[in-house]
Amino acid sequence: MSDQTIFNNKPTILPYQKAVYEKLCAYARASLLVDRKSISSLKLRTNFLLLGPTGTGKTFLAKEVARELKVPFLAVSVSDWIILGGTNRGSTTTWPIIYQFIQRSKSCRGAIIFIDELDKCYHDSNWNSFLRSEIFSLCDARIPVGLNDPDDEDTLQFCTDEAEDFLSNKTMIIGGAAFQSIWEDKSARKMGFQIASEAEPQTDLTDLVKYLPRELINRFSSELFILPRLERIDYLRMIEFLAEMIPDIWRKRFLELGIARIDQAIHHQKGVRYAEEILLAAIVAERTSMANFVAEFEDVGSSDHEPDKPDDSMFVF
Repeated sequence: MSDQTIFNNKPTILPYQKAVYEKLCAYARASLLVDRKSISSLKLRTNFLLLGPTGTGKTFLAKEVARELKVPFLAVSVSDWIILGGTNRGSTTTWPIIYQFIQRSKSCRGAIIFIDELDKCYHDSNWNSFLRSEIFSLCDARIPVGLNDPDDEDTLQFCTDEAEDFLSNKTMIIGGAAFQSIWEDKSARKMGFQIASEAEPQTDLTDLVKYLPRELINRFSSELFILPRLERIDYLRMIEFLAEMIPDIWRKRFLELGIARIDQAIHHQKGVRYAEEILLAAIVAERTSMANFVAEFEDVGSSDHEPDKPDDSMFVF
């Protein structure tokens, strides 16, 4: 999990992310930049689901929305979630971390909490039962009772009303999930004699019910934010877009390798990680050529003269 203060530099939104990013920013402004208490007694539904195959940049996008609105951002993952009363108790559990984030953010105009890997909540086990209960509490703007357990020496004493007020009126919760099986199933349906240019099948709440309890899905808005699976044109645009931000020394190799390996990226569904791999490959190729380079030194006529040693900093990257 990570807690990040928002910086002011311009966000790097990839072309295929732009539409979802702009739409999510619009909802975030409506959720965080209004006085919810003054609207009505009807509670705003400010919990949203951000879906997309692995590697499409869901956490990155949620973080960039927080950066755009200049509000604090906290990312927690279902895989790393430690339930109250678990093996690692007290301040090492997930909820105290969430509470401390709220305490640091209470003077801000709002905050965004991103819950990643929600699709891992479907297992039928005691642990998942407790986990879902704690996630329900977060989505419902409630502090779990176990957080103030007077019999636990490791727990801290919290101001429950203040924290719940912040969650209810100044927090936007984004749930992230890959639901990889959905994309693979829909891709399989497109095979056969159907037209190759057919649009990507749409995902709706009906698809999600197969993988998550209805009681969890209903805690989020029915307005879904979906990052599409990357196609060839998306990889091409990504490489061209990112190449403009890479130093000249790497740019040519980055473009060449990126274009040459697109089929591999599509086959393995690399997503954004593809660009990271290509950049490393470009640096390795360039540094290898430097290592094979033999410099020619002028003969200065002195038998005890030694050529200058290369600056070690040249080979640090």
